[in-house]
Parts: sequence; structure tokens; C-alpha cells
Amino acid sequence: MNQNINIVWLKRDLRITDHAPLQAAIRAGQPTILLYCFEPSLMAHPNYSERHWRFIWESLEDMQTALKPYGCQVLICHNEVLPVLSVLQEEYGIRQIFSHQETGIKLTFDRDIAVKKFCQKHRIDWQEYDQDGVIRGLKHRKNWVQYWRKTITTHPMIKVEMTHFQSFEPLYSIYKKIKGETLPKAITTPHPDFQKGGALLAWRYLKSFTEKRATKYMQQISKPALSRQSCSRISPYLAVGNVSLREAYQWAKTTMNTSEMKWQQKNFLSRLRWRSHFMQKLESEWQLEFEPTNKVLKALDRDYDEILFAAWAEGRTGVPMVDANMRCLAATGFTNFRMRAMLVSFATFTLWQDWKRVSKHLSRLFLDFEPGIHYGQMQMQAGLTGYNTLRIYNPYIQAEKNDPDGDFVRKWLPELTNVPTPHIFRPHLMTPMEQTFYDCIIGKDYPQPIVNVEENNRKYRDHYWQYRNSPATKAMLPQILELHCIPNDGRSDAMWE
Repeated sequence: MNQNINIVWLKRDLRITDHAPLQAAIRAGQPTILLYCFEPSLMAHPNYSERHWRFIWESLEDMQTALKPYGCQVLICHNEVLPVLSVLQEEYGIRQIFSHQETGIKLTFDRDIAVKKFCQKHRIDWQEYDQDGVIRGLKHRKNWVQYWRKTITTHPMIKVEMTHFQSFEPLYSIYKKIKGETLPKAITTPHPDFQKGGALLAWRYLKSFTEKRATKYMQQISKPALSRQSCSRISPYLAVGNVSLREAYQWAKTTMNTSEMKWQQKNFLSRLRWRSHFMQKLESEWQLEFEPTNKVLKALDRDYDEILFAAWAEGRTGVPMVDANMRCLAATGFTNFRMRAMLVSFATFTLWQDWKRVSKHLSRLFLDFEPGIHYGQMQMQAGLTGYNTLRIYNPYIQAEKNDPDGDFVRKWLPELTNVPTPHIFRPHLMTPMEQTFYDCIIGKDYPQPIVNVEENNRKYRDHYWQYRNSPATKAMLPQILELHCIPNDGRSDAMWE
């Protein structure tokens, strides 16, 4: 057809602001397709579930609305990206592809390698742009903070001049070749219990946080009920790129500058910085999806106990704070950082279950699943780095500290509704008469604890330290620290400013 085109390949950057690939395509001055592919291989991957693809669908709908005034739209396909590119190359000829680099799972890493080979074969110029302050192929952290500071804190936003965008829409006969099957209705139907995707809502959450909700951010950050309001809740929007990290960071730094918000601002910005830090770990060592950071700790050889794992995954361990959080996650996709750490600790230490299996189950539940953060945090909480402080959480203590009145537990464990606060966190200690009086028979209405928490924590802590303190584990630390740790440990916030 003698019609050369360019493509902006959208992945986890579903917005039209601060978008370097989109602006580069506009400046190239060629007819351009905005392309998003719901890739069947990725949709079927055990790390993902329906909730993630529904959030992305909602994000794309929001994007279509934002693009409508400019007379363009995203071309959405339910197909692998390579067949789509192949057809478009054959029918039109692709000059350039613009996209962000993606720090993701190995499946997307391998896909990008295949796309690169395709581009080389057909002499297509594929321009990739970094985001999140992550450097591809980095093997040390000597100057990483300076790079992050330059690209995130001081670099101006990319001004996207959509009025100059030259949209191209393929013929419907060609679109039929690449569009794939209709997406499942569950993905294209809103769910009232989950946050909805899209840049419009991303900014609404961010602004309401920085203007009002953050006033009790640090006081309530670990409380499972109150944190649902006082935390920013922008993590799923960052995960799919409805808002860029640079936008979120610079907005918060500019708006949270009143004296009463300074402490909250400092801690929020710190968490945005460490988000990039963990993403860089996976970018530097993709094997973290499959192997411990400290390879010697493979020898821990944790279990695959179907009964214990199922009880944890389904929220029926007999430990209320664990069960309430697992049921909350399943129903809404969110719980706070402290509760996530407790859930991983309980599964990998108290129950001594294999971390990779735990990781896959939680990634399917977390609406804000971000591979770079997920694997680094999983390994920290499971004790697999060999250098981080080990924290084995006692869920009874966490409940008493962070849900003192039992409101969160009662909301998600209705079988404990009538159990008074003195018994709510350890209902198995009620006498038979108390169980009858409070209408909660342990072993019938609510399970007995599947393990003795304190006893198992002690046993597996001692077992773990035999490996952690071994000469072989310690011998691995220098190369791990060089690859993954900021010089001087990066603990001073001043170094980031």
C-alpha cells in the first residue's frame, strides 16, 4: 500500500502526559498507530489474574476518552504483539516503534528480545525510553542515585503536543487479522470492590492524598482498616503507568510543602524513591523472579504442604489477622505494606512454605502487582537476601497493635462478629462456654490455628540462622552488595535530594 507508519507501543504507560515515546512519535511527523496488545501468553501467566486486566481495560477506556478530542484512539488487540507487528509490517511497512522500557517478568523480557530481533530483521528503528529512574543493564550502584535524582526530581515533565499527533487507523480488513478474540466480559465489566483504572482517577487519588488524606499518613500507615483511606492508594496507577513516577514525585514535593505536611511528605517521597530502588534490582538481575538473591539460601528447601498452603491462601488458618487480610486481598486487591510483610512472613516462616509459590499467589491478589517491587520485597520478607534485617512477624501482636478494637478482623471474618475484643485475636483460647455464648464454635464456625505460631516461629528462626550464618552465605555478600545496594546503604534521605 506504500504507506509507511510509525507505532507507539503502549505497555505499562497508559497515559498521554509525561510520555517520552508518544512525544517522540509526534516529533517524527509520520502517521502513527497507538497500539496496545492484550497478550494471551501474559494474560495466562500465573502472576496475573482477571483483576489486573480489568484495571488495564479501564485505563485504556480512560485513555480513549482523553484522546477523543484529538481525533485518535488506541488500537486494542487481543493478540501477541509479534503477529500484530508482522501484519502491520507486511501491509504498511513500519519505520519506527516508540516505547518505554519495561522492567517486568521474564516472559516480557523474552518478548522484548524477540521484538528487537524482529526490528533488526526488518530494519525498523525501535526507540526505547527509560522510566521510573531505572537503568537497563546496570551492574553496580555507584552513580545510580545521581541518575535517579536527575531523571525524576529535576527533569521537566515531557510536554506531549497531542494537537500535532498524526493518527493512523488501519483498514478494518487488516484490523480483523490482528484484533483477536473478544475479551472476556469479566475484564470489560467494572467491579465495584476494586479501584478503577485510568489517569483521571490516578490524579484524583493523588490530589486527594496530598491535599487532605495524608494528614494521618504515617500514624495510620500500618493499620489495615485506617490505611485504606490515609495511604495514597496510587500504587496500581503507577504499576500500569496511569501517572508517571516523575509526575507523582514532583507533584507531592510541590503540594505537600506546608509545615503540618512536611513529615508526611518526607516519608511519602522516601517510599517513591525506594520503589525505583527495588525495580532496579530486578532490572539488574532478572533471575530474582526464580532464585534467591543469595543463591546459597536455596538450601533452605522450604515445603510444599498442600493443606497448610491452601489454608493460608483461602484465609482459614485459624489466626484472625492473617485470615482477615487474605480475605480482604482476595475481595479488594489491597492491604497495606505491614500486613503484606506479615502475610509473607507467616507463609514462609511460620508455615515454612516455598517462597515462589507464595509469591505467585500474592501477585495474583495484589491489584498493584509491580514485578520489580514484588520479588525484592518477597525475598526480603522471606529472608533470602542474606543481608537484610530479618523480621518474623507475630500476627497476634500485629493485630493487637494495628487493629486494637478488632474492627478490621470483624469486617472480614463475620463468623467472629460476636466475639468481644479480649478474645477476637485468639478466639481458640475461649472456653467452650464462651464459644457457645458468643456464637462461635472453634473447629466448626472458625478453625483452630493450623500451627502453634510462637513455637513454629522459634523453630524455623533457629533453622534459618544456621544457613544465614554459614561461611558460604557470607561469601556471597560482597558481589550482592555491589550489584544491589546503594553505596553507604543509601539510608540518608539527604543523598536523594
